[in-house]
Amino acid sequence: MREKKAASYYEAEQFIAEVPRFTTKNPLEETKGFYGFLQTEIDEKQLGKIVHVAGTNGKGSVCAFLNQVFLESGYHVGMFTSPHLITTRERFVIDGEMVSEDAFVEAFNWLSDKIIAYRAFRRDYTPTYFERLFFMGMYLFAKAGVEVTVLETGLGGRLDTTNVINNPVLCIITEIGIDHVAYLGDTIEKIAYEKAGIIKPNVPVVLWERKKEAFDVLAKKASECDSSCHAVSKKEYKIIEINKKCIDFSVVSRYYDYGRIIINTSAIYQVENAVLAIRACEVLMRECGFERLHVKEGIQKMYWPARMEEIIPNVYIDGAHNEDGMEAFVDSLKNAADLERCMLIFSVVQDKQYDKMIELLCSLDQVTEFVLTQIPYERGAGTDLLVKRFRDYTDKEISVFEQIEDAVLYCLEKRNSQACDIYIVGSLYLAGAVRKLLEERKGE
Repeated sequence: MREKKAASYYEAEQFIAEVPRFTTKNPLEETKGFYGFLQTEIDEKQLGKIVHVAGTNGKGSVCAFLNQVFLESGYHVGMFTSPHLITTRERFVIDGEMVSEDAFVEAFNWLSDKIIAYRAFRRDYTPTYFERLFFMGMYLFAKAGVEVTVLETGLGGRLDTTNVINNPVLCIITEIGIDHVAYLGDTIEKIAYEKAGIIKPNVPVVLWERKKEAFDVLAKKASECDSSCHAVSKKEYKIIEINKKCIDFSVVSRYYDYGRIIINTSAIYQVENAVLAIRACEVLMRECGFERLHVKEGIQKMYWPARMEEIIPNVYIDGAHNEDGMEAFVDSLKNAADLERCMLIFSVVQDKQYDKMIELLCSLDQVTEFVLTQIPYERGAGTDLLVKRFRDYTDKEISVFEQIEDAVLYCLEKRNSQACDIYIVGSLYLAGAVRKLLEERKGE
């Protein structure tokens, strides 16, 4: 692929978008070789304390919780996450703000120069889509002089591009579930093995203890690396109250009595992610000097889009896109005491194991109508097939719209006449498309 300089953000984003996203990955040793080449200009020490986060579900949310705690504690923080919902710049956040278009272009052009220089003696190396974004992020963070880098993996862990880093202060592994089986394996054990690959010798690891088959793999890897293992389970917290807007809960802490903590979401899974982040803060307590109030305020102020997000009044977007994520979404709705009736917009990419997801959704008594739509391009599952799957589990009303916008407008009109809530779920692509549409409508 021929490199080019960009004169605008549009040019830079378009060029990166044309890089195949789901192509054959470069061997990690080749990625490490280029990373080493870049170290003359962006030494890893310039990234500050690195917290590396992997997992199937919740890793982005855990990153967001930690990012907010660090900010409340006065740290200068960079956060790298994926995927983005609307703009690629969402992946690069410095002190709570995504980077500017000018900064993005600067990082793009810097990387283009470095790739050209590297090819002078390694002509066969071409960074993948995700590699380019990772290297740009590290440049942006190093240039900004961050004190902390919160780093989310892409796919897996062991062979993930982000695993080129050498010296994290903490590794975190969130809930493990079945997803991306073509890349990571078709069993919990195989997937856990890939996620465990981020664990480094003598670096503490915080992990969720739920599925024994996953926990055993992760704990074994931690033991082999002489890494202290800090497991979190459901015993660590107690949910006091749930409604459509927020959850009130308490935490069993090693250091502080946080009292009652409120997070502004009805997503039960965010309580689990918050508890995981709190345990991570406790593990880092000596190194980072967190205070009780800063931890509590960071957890309560955290905002992460498309995770049971109320984008406009009584319209909620959730990014659940695999079986475990959907189970957590359904559990949240079933436990929302003030949710009486709702419509649900659903679509999914065809390579997901969506039959179980649909079965879970059809168990929701509050849903009065399912509205099915099509994710564009070849990756989207066809609506005809989705209708058949839903009919296997429900006799409730089903409406079908090929265009996402038409599905949303239909539900908004019905919401006004029937006074019901709307939930959108099934795909991060769907979440991003709906979020963009509704934000544009708010601006009209």
